[in-house]
Amino acid sequence: MKSYLEFTKSIIEYAGKLVFPPKCIFCSKLLGLGVQIEVCRECFNRIPFIIDYGAFIEKFLHGTDAMSIWFDRIFCMCEYKGIIKQSIMRYKYFGKAHYYRTFAMIMADKLKEMINISEFDIIISVPLHKQRERKRGYNQSLLISAELGRIMNISEKSRLLVRERYTDTQSLLHKNERYLNVKNAFRVTNENEVKGKSILLVDDVLTTGYTLNECSRMLKDSGAEKVYAVVIAAALHI
Repeated sequence: MKSYLEFTKSIIEYAGKLVFPPKCIFCSKLLGLGVQIEVCRECFNRIPFIIDYGAFIEKFLHGTDAMSIWFDRIFCMCEYKGIIKQSIMRYKYFGKAHYYRTFAMIMADKLKEMINISEFDIIISVPLHKQRERKRGYNQSLLISAELGRIMNISEKSRLLVRERYTDTQSLLHKNERYLNVKNAFRVTNENEVKGKSILLVDDVLTTGYTLNECSRMLKDSGAEKVYAVVIAAALHI
């Protein structure tokens, strides 16, 4: 049975949908009030999901050169192109913060096919520097991480990893500059809560993998047993 607060929240959410009916995040088509994922059927069929995962991993590892890999596995749901690329750009840079629910649901559905969720203790997002988060208004990876944690019943503890140093936007840098840009930019705030834990590390887009790898290095250096990186999309052509 729902608690009073849960019941009240569901009423408020339903009323909100009456005033602002849900729309497909890709094409803005109006959807039914009962939808869980804000994507129309036509657009869902256009999502560039990664099908040949073995080929993707081979391509990613080929692009890492001599970089030591600190995460144990990595999962990317889609290729960073088409409607996924357009929607992530709107999500990050044009205030479409509510997209996080749909992205998290897509990621959760795919993750459940790939791993045993019960093996993981905590979920952590790649942190933004406070200055960039204030400018944007939110940390796009944290919103997704929190929703993923709720859906999959994993404790969300992004507070355990912070970005201490302001860094340039990775996508604007040459590949060789990206490693130095994020090196030693992160810090674990409480090693006792990380030690021995299995961690899901969440970000939005994978390019060279340097940011995820540096975060994973800090978590492993603090005693994490394993770190699985999870992203919405991979842009390995960059």
